[in-house]
Amino acid sequence: MQDNPGLHEFVARLPAALEGCREIILANLVMIGEIPAPTFHEQARIDFLQQRFTESGLQNVSSDEVGNGAAVLPGTEGHKNILVSAHADTPFPATIEHTLSIYPERVIGPGIADNSLGLSMIATLPMLLDFLDIQLRSNLILMGATRSLGRGDLAGLRFFLANSSVPISAGLSVEGVQLGRLDYASQSSIDAEITCRIQVVPGKGAADRSSAVLVLNQMIQRLCQLVRPQDLVLGSIEGGTAFKTPARNAVLRIELQQDSDNKLTELTRSIDAIVEDISAQTGAQLRFDIIARSNAGGLDPQHPLVEHARSIITALGIEPGQGCYSTVASCFNDQGIPGLVIGITEGQHLNQPDEEIEIEPVFRGIAQLIGILMAIDGGCCDGH
Repeated sequence: MQDNPGLHEFVARLPAALEGCREIILANLVMIGEIPAPTFHEQARIDFLQQRFTESGLQNVSSDEVGNGAAVLPGTEGHKNILVSAHADTPFPATIEHTLSIYPERVIGPGIADNSLGLSMIATLPMLLDFLDIQLRSNLILMGATRSLGRGDLAGLRFFLANSSVPISAGLSVEGVQLGRLDYASQSSIDAEITCRIQVVPGKGAADRSSAVLVLNQMIQRLCQLVRPQDLVLGSIEGGTAFKTPARNAVLRIELQQDSDNKLTELTRSIDAIVEDISAQTGAQLRFDIIARSNAGGLDPQHPLVEHARSIITALGIEPGQGCYSTVASCFNDQGIPGLVIGITEGQHLNQPDEEIEIEPVFRGIAQLIGILMAIDGGCCDGH
């Protein structure tokens, strides 16, 4: 990789310049963040995003069959198309209070980090580039993706990439946190639910002490024997109705990872066999359902896009993160598109109602985003 000191010096000056956009950045963040957007119900946020696109004079403001909202900021030449996307949904239901609290150094509220801040960057980016008098040669395709979290299984982004009417040279997925995040590859992984149902035997009544929770505990023990601890996440277990009544229904939610798709396929077959075995032993009805899946792949650490992005992050005084895996990278890789996932600021209490982000690092996060776009526009992905 050839270093670009001119670009690094330019990007290093951007955070101070972006301070002049603080009000519009926070205004878009609050307006987006206070619109509830649980997965499969993101339309109100997409409508707001498209309104911002229209106000910024973008072209081809549109939505598609799965509800994604997109528009094009034309480049001076338009020979390349760069996708900048962020998922619109959050893990919080509409019944949760979405009023945000703004303090001098931070913003607090459900979904603010995942991913109201990321989506607000998509809405604000045209205004920021105009404010900084930056014109790219490439077209920017700006997109708010729906159906990303949980059962959404990144359906919005997958659909857009698979059905784009123009070739996409590179993609950036913008997340609210953490600053320094640089994901460019994906492991083979699944999110799954194992449900258990205990049928009440007529005549037994209160004498039947069978519990769906105990059955799932057997399942957990077998999983821990089958899978390495670093490859298994025991996300949650829910079930039962009262202290004195054995749970008749329960559900276990897990994430499994492997370093190859073939290994994950073999693992899921083994889990199917365990489910059948425990069902036969206990008489319980067990079901193993895969909710979301991603394939192994992505970019090499030495890919020019990764190296340029890392150098830009470092030039801004940001410590690059140690991880490199994201299921979003699988979406880009499946379509043969070089892609990255980056974070904009630091945050805490993720996926909790008091989720919070820090304001000051946002300006370096935006400078990072713009710097990477300029590197792609300058040709860092050409020929790869």
